[in-house]
Amino acid sequence: MVALLAACGGGGGGGSGGLSLSSGGSGKPEVAAGKTLGVDARNGSYRVYAANGTQQQLAVDFDAGSYTMTDNLGLAESGSFAEDFTEPGTYVFASSRITTAANTARFRVTTDAIVGAFPFQTAYSSPATYAAQPFVAARDFVTTAALLDGTYNRFSVTRSPGGSQDSSMLSMRLSASGTVLEICNDAIIYKIDLCPTASKRTYSVTAGTDDAWVATNVANSSDIGNFRVARIGGQNVYLNGGVSVTPAQQFMRIALPESSSWPTTRGIGSSTTGSWGTNLIDTANSVRTATGTDDTYGVLTMPVDSTAYPNQPQGIRGVNLSGASKYFAMQGGALSVLVGTRNPGTQGYIQLNLIDTGTAPDARNGRYKVYATNGTRQTLALNLDSKRYEMTDEAGTVASGSFAEDTAEAGSFIFDSSRITSPVNTARFRLATDTVVGSFPFAVAQVTPVSYGVRPFVASRALVKTQADLAGTYNRLGINLTATTGDSSITQIQIASGGAALYLCNDNLIYRIDNCPAASLRTYTVSAGPTVDTWHIVSVTNPSDNGNFGIARIGGENVYLGAGVSSSTPTISQFRIGLPERATWPAIAARGGAANGSWGSTAIDASSYARTQALPDGTTATLNATLGSAGAIGPLNMRAATFGGTALHFASQSSKLFAMVGSRSPATAGALEIGLID
Repeated sequence: MVALLAACGGGGGGGSGGLSLSSGGSGKPEVAAGKTLGVDARNGSYRVYAANGTQQQLAVDFDAGSYTMTDNLGLAESGSFAEDFTEPGTYVFASSRITTAANTARFRVTTDAIVGAFPFQTAYSSPATYAAQPFVAARDFVTTAALLDGTYNRFSVTRSPGGSQDSSMLSMRLSASGTVLEICNDAIIYKIDLCPTASKRTYSVTAGTDDAWVATNVANSSDIGNFRVARIGGQNVYLNGGVSVTPAQQFMRIALPESSSWPTTRGIGSSTTGSWGTNLIDTANSVRTATGTDDTYGVLTMPVDSTAYPNQPQGIRGVNLSGASKYFAMQGGALSVLVGTRNPGTQGYIQLNLIDTGTAPDARNGRYKVYATNGTRQTLALNLDSKRYEMTDEAGTVASGSFAEDTAEAGSFIFDSSRITSPVNTARFRLATDTVVGSFPFAVAQVTPVSYGVRPFVASRALVKTQADLAGTYNRLGINLTATTGDSSITQIQIASGGAALYLCNDNLIYRIDNCPAASLRTYTVSAGPTVDTWHIVSVTNPSDNGNFGIARIGGENVYLGAGVSSSTPTISQFRIGLPERATWPAIAARGGAANGSWGSTAIDASSYARTQALPDGTTATLNATLGSAGAIGPLNMRAATFGGTALHFASQSSKLFAMVGSRSPATAGALEIGLID
């Protein structure tokens, strides 16, 4: 087992494993950390240890919602911050340095300490570039030498010119009333008591200035530098960071007290990839749920070693050591920390989390990307605990308010909005994993001046961002809306060639793609779209025929989604939903909205459709239809719904969604229903 630890990283050799104290004090601003008078006890100045290898100073004013971050060169970045209502206790930095799709520069607060991420300068970048990087900030430091004593586990990351980076993990001990520091600088992570003699380094410790301590290598007096010990969560936390000249490095070091205790904790914080999220860690797994700077959301579960190896400190656990990406974790007091091993892809990675001791929030809280049937892309932020929402359109206009559970329909929630002036509020939503399906008072497509109508939407935070994963055959239903007319689109499409090509059957009849007449088959190229999880299609014969789409993962299946405005005359707002082709057609019950503003429940089986709905004007209705197959040439997962006369619709379903659109006849064109299957 020792060989495995050696291969995965361990303490590391050279400067990255030792204190790197040759000029460790040069990276700090000479400003004392401390409290300031104010209404909020959290106001004041905090000394920052940043993962880019600098010490900085953070002044925060919670009364004014403002901050100033002063870097190691004395340059200041000031701005405002505000609480993220989807994650109470998390505050978002506003900064002109943020240019990424999502702002993951955030922070959380505990007594006399802040843990977060800020757009620090990338180490050694010239001209300067900035990226959200983790930090720990404190203002309560140990100033009595005897109180330094203890055994600690230390994680380090370094940044070097040219973009190279490294990690180290080791044990250390402060003893003799804070006058002696020992570290075990070995490729294997040993307990300090078991450290081989040749790997142990010993330093004398004396008091420095500004709450710092000076450590001097007893065997090499040129190896000297500063560190501090903060009090965070009732424990000592060793902090060191700055600039080393030989070799040129910027480094951050953090050490937590050694402990055999390994509780289940839920930390919230940032990583050096720029992600922000939670990390739930216990004796079996580490589960990271986070949003990246590219505005994608994901969950990563990795196994945790249930116990430490015989020679390893009890307070360090291996994470995913049998996988390609390997890490070590430690936790204690108010902090949990993960660091990448010294392997390509993980070395230099660090994740800093502030442990949340409160009740875990609803896992469905967060931000979802909305495809609305008025032809717009929007963002829906939800907090199921406080029952608040924000719907933000493409122009940045925010519609916010509260929502409440529908007591007459378990699992449905009712949006409260000033946009709703009808006798009955039919704006509702339901949730599945990483998915929201509902209706909202969106701006009516292409109507001036702006008016609002309750229309269906599908929202997801699990959109495919790997091109090969787009592949599949989809039954695509859609509507085209002008200010005065509506039309429908019913076809089957196929995404193939590793996600690089899209085929569409453009015919008056509804064909399976493999039955499509050659003259009706349109071919499009697929390439990366304007965001990491949208995709762009262009006709190979008509470049003006193009657009964007996304593929959401809903119920374990791909679902095609598109919304946008065409440049035609008159202007057309478009919405598309494509459900995966399959041979089965199970009986289902679904609840959702329709383009006529209604909300209701729908039941279907092999041959019938029944919907009970309430409309905004206060009327209710029961609709019944006969279902028939799409014929020998048609899609397997599509049914024709006949309501009598010429009222013909086409329906499809997936494991979680039901969708139906009217035919292109004047009586039904533009009609659309989307429901979430119970």
